[in-house]
Amino acid sequence: MADNVKTIKECFDAFARGDAAFIVARVTDDVDWRPPGTATPYGGNYKGPQGAGQFFAKIGGAVEVTKWEPKHVVASGSAVIAWGHWEGKARPTGKSFASDWGMEFGFKGDKISSFRVVEDTAHVAAAFRP
Repeated sequence: MADNVKTIKECFDAFARGDAAFIVARVTDDVDWRPPGTATPYGGNYKGPQGAGQFFAKIGGAVEVTKWEPKHVVASGSAVIAWGHWEGKARPTGKSFASDWGMEFGFKGDKISSFRVVEDTAHVAAAFRP
């Protein structure tokens, strides 16, 4: 499990530097990637590495991340649980947002097989409304 925690910490570092390919290379062929709902341009359900790549393309096109603060990353059985804070600006409107988040990453072996996140989606989505 310590290796899985290390993998997620490395993926968080990759997200901070805008290296989505690093993260996509660490998912299973059948990864189930689900950011919350459809209230944001990047919400929805994504499948496989191609889907995870689509998610990162959408979030990169929609959000200028101004602060990325993973605070805790811990193993829980075969999963890794993380929580933290992020801030950004919705590119379409220029409006800022801030939200705490919690994430769960499922693993098969040393690869990420699922992703779930909870955050204040209403607050984040409001930044995308004119």
